[in-house]
Amino acid sequence: MVPTDPGPNPEGHALETAIGDFLESGSKSGNYRDALERVLTHWRQHLEGRDVETVEQISKRNTARYAKYLSHRVDAGKKSGDEDGISASTAWTYYDYVSAFLSYCVRWEWLEENPAQKGIALDELPPQPTKTSGDQQFWSAKDRKALVRYVDRRAHRAVDEDGLDAFDELRDRALVYVLAYSGVRGGEILSDPRDDRRNGLRWGDVDLENNQLHVLGKSQQEDEEVQLPRQAHRPLERLEHALKPPSPEWPVFATNHAPSLYNNLPDEADPSSGEPLELHRQHGVVPPSLSTNGGRSVLKRLCEDAEIDVDGAYLKPHGARRGVGEAVYREHGAAAAQRVLRHADPRTTSQMYAHIEASELAEETSEVFENE
Repeated sequence: MVPTDPGPNPEGHALETAIGDFLESGSKSGNYRDALERVLTHWRQHLEGRDVETVEQISKRNTARYAKYLSHRVDAGKKSGDEDGISASTAWTYYDYVSAFLSYCVRWEWLEENPAQKGIALDELPPQPTKTSGDQQFWSAKDRKALVRYVDRRAHRAVDEDGLDAFDELRDRALVYVLAYSGVRGGEILSDPRDDRRNGLRWGDVDLENNQLHVLGKSQQEDEEVQLPRQAHRPLERLEHALKPPSPEWPVFATNHAPSLYNNLPDEADPSSGEPLELHRQHGVVPPSLSTNGGRSVLKRLCEDAEIDVDGAYLKPHGARRGVGEAVYREHGAAAAQRVLRHADPRTTSQMYAHIEASELAEETSEVFENE
């Protein structure tokens, strides 16, 4: 996008206008764009409080002051109960957003250099957190089996007692199986209230015949095909049989949160005349999907009930994705894991599983020197 031409301005390019142009440039959308806008707006207000209102007025000094401000917020975050506190990783994310905008200004020759990349500014940031690939949560084979077996027992018991009314248990089992075996991102199959495009996986997006799901990928530019192994087929079929979705537009993982369902019904619907999902069928209304926060709550509750503990935490959706990639990586190599996880850049896969590569190299090196 060509930036807005505000006409002759001896004082330079207005920050607010330049930030607006930056947000409209490229392919920024969804949550990423929202986060950029929120952080850059706050940063602009931070600068305007110091009489900096144009791009040309931005210097290493006021950029360093912003970095120092972020460090103070990190220090505040270490104090319990301080709502203004942030983590070091969040501080670096905010700073990277500002740096990306300033790089944009350099490309349009509004600045000669990016002041955010100068040592005097970077030195004011908190120490950058480091995390090796092995430190990130992965669903291990042991934990994956434990959770799958628990949701199986839970669903079978509920069906024996309630028949096809065991919606919660069947939905939760299908969710666990899809996460555990497909490598899909939680945000690709659950709804996000902050992004209208992410409204949850629909039954029309499930293609069991061709072993795949159709999702809005991370880039948000087009639909992507996600592999769906046969392990996840039966739980989805049982859920569909119980739910009996009247149209392909119904979400696979519909919420069962009564207030959300009743609020979604038309005014003429009588809440006392039936169960909320049944009322949606009667009135031809598509129910809302379980949200990403709701999905995390489901997994947390299931792990607590199944007594599954991973270093004091529950099995998280993205840990399931990493676990799938790790299993495929160990069995079939980096190229297969990259395809399963749909990484555009092979380096992303390599970085995610660097701990495996290091371990395998150590074994090979040990063999080389075995006879010394």
